[in-house]
Amino acid sequence: MADEKIVSDERLYDYLRTYAKSIKLLAPKFHITEGTNKGDNYVSLVCRVTIEGIAEDGEDKKIQLILKTTRTLDTSEILSSSNVTNMFQREMFFYKEVLPIFKETLKDRGGIIDRFPILYNVSDESGKEILMLENLAPQGFVMAKSKILDYPHLSLALRCLGEFHAYSFITRVTNPTNFEKLKMKEHLFNKRLVDNIDDKEKDLSKMLIELVFKALANEDKHYSERYQRFVENMMQNMFDAVDGKAAEPYTVVNHGDSWTNNMLFKYDEENIPYDLRFIDLQLCRYASPVLDLLYILFCCCTQETRNEYFDQVIYEYHETLSRYIERAGYDPNILFPYEVLSKHLTKFGKYAAGMATYTIHIFTSNDVEIKNAYDSDILRERIENDSFYRSMLIGTFKDLVDRNYI
Repeated sequence: MADEKIVSDERLYDYLRTYAKSIKLLAPKFHITEGTNKGDNYVSLVCRVTIEGIAEDGEDKKIQLILKTTRTLDTSEILSSSNVTNMFQREMFFYKEVLPIFKETLKDRGGIIDRFPILYNVSDESGKEILMLENLAPQGFVMAKSKILDYPHLSLALRCLGEFHAYSFITRVTNPTNFEKLKMKEHLFNKRLVDNIDDKEKDLSKMLIELVFKALANEDKHYSERYQRFVENMMQNMFDAVDGKAAEPYTVVNHGDSWTNNMLFKYDEENIPYDLRFIDLQLCRYASPVLDLLYILFCCCTQETRNEYFDQVIYEYHETLSRYIERAGYDPNILFPYEVLSKHLTKFGKYAAGMATYTIHIFTSNDVEIKNAYDSDILRERIENDSFYRSMLIGTFKDLVDRNYI
């Protein structure tokens, strides 16, 4: 392709040469290109890789992969290098520990659907982590064209999350010893995050909060007052929301970063999504299942979509989760009753407010570079002139107040 951007990072070529040698591929040739567009991924550099060589049997062999590694550009304003390392380690933990436990637990209880790319290989050198993953593009999986989800995409996403969350509920009762291994410590919203916040990050938070107030300025004053109450204790609200102990005995493994760009869709002839794969498990956590739902519903959907479909997609989520629990031989009305799901949405709803404060400006932008995503001048210009960005903020925070989540 003419617009492919070749990656010249010698570290990746060295890694691939070692890998090719390990699988006894002779005379290997490597083609590495950037695998995502601007604005698609802020923590990792994702590359598409083609390896061509000669297999042991003398036949030509072609391998297509995804390499995911730490960015070489400066992301220090957003995340420290230690945070990035923790995220890569968390994704490795998901593939090496969590997924195998689910597969083992459910092998005689209906099995699990492979909704994640295969992890082939890793390099866990601190600060230079590399994950080698299955390339799902040849199977027809692609990113959605819009970061804001319509009903067909939203419905499919929540049904697949229902299926995924069911695995935790089943494992909890079937294999309690292994379930203990799934109880991951929170690695993003924790005391270390607060201790490491510098003045630049404080200014960034202040600006993003200010933009929400600006969006709500012409609405009834109780919306701003309720948001003010939330931000006065924002970090503690987020700590409380991600606290797995507070959700027991209904805590599950969350995807943790279940926004649009971390899902790949497959479409039918009428361009309706009918299959999905989840990617990017770097924020995978042990928490209430509603955190994944809240993030999608309040950060990746318009107010109009929520008004029309909120109750329906929550029902579809729970119906799917229940079906998988029943298939495994258990009663969903005991393991995760619908009434508990409803209570959790309210109890942990503040999570949506925190995530919306920090992400809606990204999710409503068009392929913005990381250095521009948090540019104060650009954001202040957008709140004045970008009607969609402004309407998303207004709709999201009015809905959070109207539902008594904040």
